[in-house]
Amino acid sequence: MDVTIKDIAADAGVSVSTVSRVVNGSKSVSPELKGRVMASIEKFHFRPNAAARSLVTRNTGLVAVLEADVRNPITALHLKQISDVCMKHDKVMIVCDYDFDQDKALLLMDNMLERNIDGLIFQGVHLNEKILERLRRFQCPVVLGNQGPSEDMRCEFPAVTVDSYHAAKDMTRFLISEGHKHIAYVGGSSEDYTNGTLRLRGFLDGMREADLQVQDSDIYQGEFSTEFGEKGMNQIYENSLELPTAVVTGSDIIAAGVIRCLKAHKLKVPDDISVAGFDDSISDIYDPPLTTVRMLDQGEVFYKALFEEKGEACVNEWCYFPYQIVRRSSTRRITN
Repeated sequence: MDVTIKDIAADAGVSVSTVSRVVNGSKSVSPELKGRVMASIEKFHFRPNAAARSLVTRNTGLVAVLEADVRNPITALHLKQISDVCMKHDKVMIVCDYDFDQDKALLLMDNMLERNIDGLIFQGVHLNEKILERLRRFQCPVVLGNQGPSEDMRCEFPAVTVDSYHAAKDMTRFLISEGHKHIAYVGGSSEDYTNGTLRLRGFLDGMREADLQVQDSDIYQGEFSTEFGEKGMNQIYENSLELPTAVVTGSDIIAAGVIRCLKAHKLKVPDDISVAGFDDSISDIYDPPLTTVRMLDQGEVFYKALFEEKGEACVNEWCYFPYQIVRRSSTRRITN
């Protein structure tokens, strides 16, 4: 027979309301009574009914993540970190994939509005007013994951992401410090403000500050995919009188496509051309291992933005993951 809250109260010699306050984390219970209740809970291996508890506390312990593309390797890393942190705080992560389909995302949000969730992480790519209007209907905390609003967009939700501008700029500076002067860029869509526009801007500013020229033919933007990386590098290969000595990319999977293209043209990485990734999602399984931007503490930053003080990592509602440049075998130092 299942143990009930009344059984715990009888064994501990307290009222049902006292057991309820202990279970729900209330501070209005004395240490002595709390100890008796916890001893009875452990004795009977009592697990409170989550649905019943949520009716009282309005908390379900559920954190929902609306994800644009669960197939992307970096998505798996982010979800793993978010899930681990949620479990540390006695919460459960649920994931819904909307596959870059805005109508599907809106439908999933409508379904979630009919249920109680403690927090929502919207992993968007192309933010617009329709998406933001639907997010404003939620009573729980909402954060934008790996995407933030452009300068001309009104948005009250904190954006949790890597500092794409400075990370791309730092990678560009790293390659320049390694002796590279002719550097190309293959990145994500210009419609993706955070991961596309800001990373390209960081690359261009890094080159400009070093007084290095960038030809239009050395820049290619499109999808975050291996196929696009191969296509973009091939376009640079065909349109360049002189090939770059290094390529900065918008993601590791784009970098994989760039390297595939170079191999098809009998060019060696990094002997002929150095290639740098971004996000450290496949670097440990790819050959050559990619020099890349590694993001740190994603789960912790997400959780703090949802439920705690945002702290020093957040600037003007942008909450940034720490990051570092990781040197591996896909880049090399060159000498003039």
